[in-house]
Amino acid sequence: MTDIPFRKILGLNQQTYQCLKLALSLNLRRQIFIAVCDDLTLRDRLAAQLLAELANPSPTALNRAAETGGQRYPRLVTLDLSLSDPNPIVQVAQWLSQSPPPKTGNRRAPMPAFQFVGIEHLTRQSAAVQRLFLTHLQGIERSLPVLESSLLLWMPRPWFRSMPQSAPEFWRCRTGVFEFVGDPTPLPAASIPQPRTRPQEAIAATAAQATQAAPQKTVPAIAKTNGLPQSQATESESLWDALDRDLAKLDQANTAAPPVSRAKAPQPDPGDRPANSNGTGTAPHLPVTSPAAPTGRNQSPGAPPSARPAQTAPTVQPRVAPPAQPPAAKTQPPAATPAPRQPVKSDAAVDQPAQARPPQVQTGSKPSQQPVVTTSTPKQGKLAESQARIQVPPGASEAVQPLPLLQQIELLHQQQAPPAVLANAYRTLGNLYRDRIEQGDASPQNLMIAIQAYEQVLLCLDEASNQWADILNDLGNLYWMLSRSPLSPDQALPYLQQGIQAYQLALTKVDPQAQPQTFPMIQNNLGAAYADLARYQEPAENLQRSVQAYQQALRYRKADVEPLRYASTQNNLGTTYWNLAQHQQPKVNLKQAIAAYSEALRYYNPKQEPLNYAMIQNNLGTAYWNLAQQEQPKDWLGLALGAYRMALKYRTLEVAPAAFAATQNNLGTAYWHMANHVKDDAEARLDYLEQAIAAYKATLIAAEKLAKSSQPIPLNFDLNATHNNLGLAHYQIASDPHVSAEAPARSNHLEASLHHHLQALQGWQQKPEFSQTALSCLLQTIRAFYNQFGIQGQNLALSKVPGHLLPQILPQL
Repeated sequence: MTDIPFRKILGLNQQTYQCLKLALSLNLRRQIFIAVCDDLTLRDRLAAQLLAELANPSPTALNRAAETGGQRYPRLVTLDLSLSDPNPIVQVAQWLSQSPPPKTGNRRAPMPAFQFVGIEHLTRQSAAVQRLFLTHLQGIERSLPVLESSLLLWMPRPWFRSMPQSAPEFWRCRTGVFEFVGDPTPLPAASIPQPRTRPQEAIAATAAQATQAAPQKTVPAIAKTNGLPQSQATESESLWDALDRDLAKLDQANTAAPPVSRAKAPQPDPGDRPANSNGTGTAPHLPVTSPAAPTGRNQSPGAPPSARPAQTAPTVQPRVAPPAQPPAAKTQPPAATPAPRQPVKSDAAVDQPAQARPPQVQTGSKPSQQPVVTTSTPKQGKLAESQARIQVPPGASEAVQPLPLLQQIELLHQQQAPPAVLANAYRTLGNLYRDRIEQGDASPQNLMIAIQAYEQVLLCLDEASNQWADILNDLGNLYWMLSRSPLSPDQALPYLQQGIQAYQLALTKVDPQAQPQTFPMIQNNLGAAYADLARYQEPAENLQRSVQAYQQALRYRKADVEPLRYASTQNNLGTTYWNLAQHQQPKVNLKQAIAAYSEALRYYNPKQEPLNYAMIQNNLGTAYWNLAQQEQPKDWLGLALGAYRMALKYRTLEVAPAAFAATQNNLGTAYWHMANHVKDDAEARLDYLEQAIAAYKATLIAAEKLAKSSQPIPLNFDLNATHNNLGLAHYQIASDPHVSAEAPARSNHLEASLHHHLQALQGWQQKPEFSQTALSCLLQTIRAFYNQFGIQGQNLALSKVPGHLLPQILPQL
């Protein structure tokens, strides 16, 4: 280095730095940059300068942010490479999970780029850790499309020169290389860097200001160990023996403890514990003000809710439940339409209660008959349906830890072990992380590690192996889980598509005649994945593909062999038909949904599977309710009432309070609609309205109980809509001229109506389209006070209205 003039070195480095800065400032996604620098002091100074200059593109921008007091999301984040688990993708995922991009309106801040320092410290780590780092680099290209970030890796020249041979896939996908000139910095004896958010040297004050809003911090490594295992295999020892010992420990653990039920496909298995065993997986209900077809899982996430009583839609639930968002509906004048809820899909005992919303009446208008269905948000649970293989009971994972396995895999590579042995070792690693996921630790990093392990298995697996289908099914399940818990909504679709590709490839490796259980399992998982895909694109087409997959599963999943799995697939099929009815041929598809739900009910014993039986009754009631909007309303509504009442025999307040609240809400909606179809029979109409009021009150009692519990269970429907709909039912009784009621009784109904509309208005303060609905209902009730009790009645009503609302109300009376 000393032969090069200092001025020339300075000029070369400055020119290289400007090129690197320009490349990062373009904000391109999925770029992989390598910065080569042996001088660690220079490296830290350059990294800090990048951080400062990219965070503060102009003094005016910084002043503008300071004036508004707004926090600024970083454009570049510096992370120290973890030496216990040197996986850049996992560290990026951990950082983003702790500091997700903020939203401004409907737009999300762009993903930052990430620069990694500390790679030089790997030189003093074991060969296993070094190989692990290279393995992670090999997988970076597959992970970048879903992370949507760019990476900058600072590395010394020896590591840089080893990349083409040691990590060829990583080397091929590099975007650019930036080499800086400087004398190598020797590493201290025991050099383990302390975690830091960015280089500590030469950080400008402006950079410190820019990073206050979104602290950049590293996250502890995934696999924490106390060091090397006590009995570490040496290179001279046969690694096959060491691996056999670990596998023997797993076998002993399996025989010593009952096996843990293995992950299942997107639909939980009827024989397993329900993913929502307490029956709380209800869907949110949003009020509607005009006839609008219910929307369910096919709707893309993030759609705005509608302003009228809504019913919950059936939801397909692979083993982990998806985060769901309310459906969209145009806001129109308030209408008095409650809406039952949609059925829930699940392959196992998934208890997704269906819920309905009460009517909302506009002044002088008749209630509308079309609900809006909202999607449910099942809780995360096990993996999707899969065959049981190596099972690690609780505590058994202590016998086999990730780091010893990785060291064994490293030695197997050094000994050039046969591919079958490497495949078995990688599969053991993947199963270990999969068991952690099944036991509740379904973090993105664990999912990614399991995926990478299984993908390594496929690289080593013989084409004729009978394990292809099982491993591809596991990969599909893991990708499906990632799609249900993405770091940002934009990442869900790529994960889901990768899961579908894995299932489709798995089906090419299965002979349905020779493997009559594996084939329907994968088809069932594929059906659930397509139903999820319908939420993002081509809803009708993907729902039809989902129907076809479920039908293929049912060809080989026989009721007399696997009755609960058969019933679960029928339930899923019914839910897909229900969703398809929202896009085409509603009568035909709703009748198909009813047929599938009815078939599923034949195989659920309410004494043995009370919550699952109640779930399907609830789904059936919702399908009946929807069909009543198409034809023969009184007949189908009568069947809906019967199904909801049957569900409530098992969805009790004590056993499943959230599911109880959801079904009571649906029941109130169905009673309200029935009241609208018996207008000529005053006595029957009054009875139905009183039944609706009782159901809505039961909903509110359950909600209050849940709110006061030590561990509150959130309701997946809008309780403000329940208040508003309850107010409408009271108003209808008080204002119906055919109902013979004394003045005090009418006054009580109007006061109750006023109270619940005020509750809804207060709850919807941040939702203008809904608050306008509640305000219209409130004005309608005040006018009824005046019409029935004169100015004295109107004054009584106005005395109960908060003072800040009077300026809005008085000019409209």
